Amino acid sequence: MPLLSALLIALSSYQSAPGAEFAALAAELQSEARERLVVAQSYPAQLAPAVTADDALYSGLNAFSAQAMRLSLAMERRNGPEDLRCIFRGMAQDALLRQQALNAAEIRADRIQVFTDLEYLLQHAAEIGPIADQEEIDPFTGVDPGCPRGPLR
Repeated sequence: MPLLSALLIALSSYQSAPGAEFAALAAELQSEARERLVVAQSYPAQLAPAVTADDALYSGLNAFSAQAMRLSLAMERRNGPEDLRCIFRGMAQDALLRQQALNAAEIRADRIQVFTDLEYLLQHAAEIGPIADQEEIDPFTGVDPGCPRGPLR
């Protein structure tokens, strides 16, 4: 059975599209953020555990941000909707900001809002990610919503 499971996982990842992979990562991170939110709410006065680079949520947010930027750039390359390019770029930036907030929190109560914000962001990412995989997507309308281009700050 483990061999069959591994084969199915490999096959599904081979067939996955970037937007679907992004949505799957978002759903996985949302689950992790939700679990941590419950713990933070249960023990708000405790010191927040240190966040290291190998922490699943912390490193997952790096991967999420990178995937969001790739989707933003893909929308730009295919002359997709400018607002979608901006949404993915905004998600990339927001993930990095939440990552910094996790790191800065001193007690668990300080992380409650961060986890809540992450749940919201990741839920929307899971919903919008698959749109990037659609073959037929309306092209850029010529109305630039004004989001920046280039590297994140």
